Amino acid sequence: MLAILAVTFPIYFVILLGYVAVRTGYSPADTINALSQFTVRICLPALIFSALTTSGTGEALNWGIIIGYLIASLLALFFGYVIMRRMFQEKSPAAWIHSLAISNSNSGFIGFAIASMVFPDIALPVLAWIMIVENAVIIPLALVSADVASEHRTTLSTSAKRAFQSFVRNPLVLAIFAALIVRGIGLPLPKPVISTIQMLASVAPVIALFVVGGIVARFSLSLHWRRTTAISFGKLIVHPTLVYALLSLWPGLGQEFVMTAVLFAAVPMLSIYPMLGAKYGSEQVCATAFIVTVILSFFTISALIWWMGIVGIASISG
Repeated sequence: MLAILAVTFPIYFVILLGYVAVRTGYSPADTINALSQFTVRICLPALIFSALTTSGTGEALNWGIIIGYLIASLLALFFGYVIMRRMFQEKSPAAWIHSLAISNSNSGFIGFAIASMVFPDIALPVLAWIMIVENAVIIPLALVSADVASEHRTTLSTSAKRAFQSFVRNPLVLAIFAALIVRGIGLPLPKPVISTIQMLASVAPVIALFVVGGIVARFSLSLHWRRTTAISFGKLIVHPTLVYALLSLWPGLGQEFVMTAVLFAAVPMLSIYPMLGAKYGSEQVCATAFIVTVILSFFTISALIWWMGIVGIASISG
């Protein structure tokens, strides 16, 4: 147990530091905004570029993980939407945002920090493959669906065009395309360039975790416990279970790759989830679900790592 805490405690302690810093006013909210932009626009693209150009797995893209993770995430997305609509009578736009929270992880901010401590050799390329799924399919699909279903009656073509423009301008997407081009043509990068990219990539996990804590500090809990329970359960249990089931059935995937992807699926939802929910009048539910999921994930992820150590998939030593 101490060995597991040696993995999870530092990660959640940095999140707690971000929470306390913002809650006490030691770090202004504007600082969190700036750090978030620096992480998303500079550090994470450097991390993704480094992952795809220096991958030691022998392949730039692992289609088994990409397709399996995609199918599992789509199932979680539609499962979440049906539950929100049928059980809680949520309006369609809010139901899509909640289902996005269930089916899409905070891979860059929390997922990589955890996976890199449990599976340090393969966490980086798996992050890149999962980011392709999230940024190319899951996020655009959910946001377009919510936009089309909203009271503003946005047409499908208009919403899809807006999503495509956002997609091609996404720094993470640009980093993926740039890395694939560099790797595809075999272009050697100068050592100073590689060193710069690695320096930027190395600071991403710590800053990202601090930002998550700062974002949590901005919101307060409300009394939407039934919805919160369903969303938290869907994110922390249903999504990783679907990923495990789909990837375990895929031929040729090693157990370490499968469980690394499961770790990414097991972390909380996107940090911008409450902001997305505010657009459709569901900020309180989203904020409560986000806070509760972040807190509960400490226990669920610790249990997952413990189980992986028991069955011999991960080597956890303290």
